[in-house]
Amino acid sequence: MLYPHPRQAEPRRLERRRSDRRGSVLVTVIVFVVVLAGLGSSMLQVDLSISKSRRTETASQLAYFAAEAGIDEAFVLLRSRLVDPAEGETVTVGDEASPRILAGSRYWAEVTRIDAWRFRVVSTGTCQAERKRQECVLTTAPDGFFQYAAYGRDGMQLGDGARTDSFDPSLGSYASQVARGNGDVGSGGDLTLGAGVRVHGDALTAEGGAIVEGGAGVVVTGDRGSLDEGMTFPPVEPPAVSSSGPLEVDVDTTIGPGLVGFDDVATEGGATLTIEGPAQIVMQDFELSGGSTLAIDSSNGPVEIYGSGDWDVSSDSTIRTTSESAREFQLFLSQGTDSDGDPTTVQLNANSALRAAIYAPEATVTVPDDVHLYGSIIAGNLSVGAGAQLHFDESLLYDSDAEVLALDTLLWRPVSADHEVSETTPGS
Repeated sequence: MLYPHPRQAEPRRLERRRSDRRGSVLVTVIVFVVVLAGLGSSMLQVDLSISKSRRTETASQLAYFAAEAGIDEAFVLLRSRLVDPAEGETVTVGDEASPRILAGSRYWAEVTRIDAWRFRVVSTGTCQAERKRQECVLTTAPDGFFQYAAYGRDGMQLGDGARTDSFDPSLGSYASQVARGNGDVGSGGDLTLGAGVRVHGDALTAEGGAIVEGGAGVVVTGDRGSLDEGMTFPPVEPPAVSSSGPLEVDVDTTIGPGLVGFDDVATEGGATLTIEGPAQIVMQDFELSGGSTLAIDSSNGPVEIYGSGDWDVSSDSTIRTTSESAREFQLFLSQGTDSDGDPTTVQLNANSALRAAIYAPEATVTVPDDVHLYGSIIAGNLSVGAGAQLHFDESLLYDSDAEVLALDTLLWRPVSADHEVSETTPGS
């Protein structure tokens, strides 16, 4: 048997080795390509997933911003009084069938008046398949002139057992609701609180004034301290009108509506003087003698009385109003002196509840013992008798005649698209 020479067999072995190496490299390349393709496919899936997530996130954000735009538009419409629903009524700003359009998104809003001062806005925003809702509760900002149950420019004294609190006439009579805590009192000088005085609200003094407790048992439910800003006292400016001379009422008499001027006005002999609104009555001194009645009929509009002299109400006389709100009867007393040269005085001795807002920045005002006043008093110097009760009318906080409605935000929150908005409202 013949065997190849060793030198002849060597090339054959080298050729087989080269062939084995080529096969091994080819397998490696194939495996690498397969792995790379798998990685590429995975990366493509991840990229597609991220892109889809980003598109969804963008649509969700646009829907959220659209819901905010609905609340913003409702706010502007309310503020400018272009939207003014009645209490309990809901009006819409756009709707699902005819929404507002905003950069590829859509929105609509529902505006509901909760009560005289508060509104609820529920806005829905959509973009593609995304839907977002937001709720906002707005309240009318306190921008009215009368902000206190009682304020004395130079000083104020609350007699033993006097009480202040507040009520909302839009909810009914004072007796029909739980007394509220906006019965604030303030003074530009010292504020003296007699024994057992209860102030359901803040007790504040201007710089240089002090709170003086004249006995035990004083309760102030709010803050005690200094006013951030002293109160301003604009002059009383009665409307210009010619005087019809003095008015002596000894039989039942009605004046108003309209603008009417007199010198002195005196009601006596058990007669009733009725003022029909809307009316502005300008006079000097006013006297309501024993057994007589002043009737304020604001059924058709408010009554304003401007006086430049004394206002004297006897203890057994009566002041009667047709409205629960002090907005309907306001008394403005400008600086003046009586016949003896003494400063203007205001004596409120009527034997019935008085519903009025009184502004007498230059006068000394006396509220006798046990009288109930539903409204507000601002005076030069104010003395409130023992056991008297001052019930601040919260409707005075707001200037309902302002061209632009001042609004504050009580609540603003996102709610789920199928969430039923709670009836519980801040400030209830």
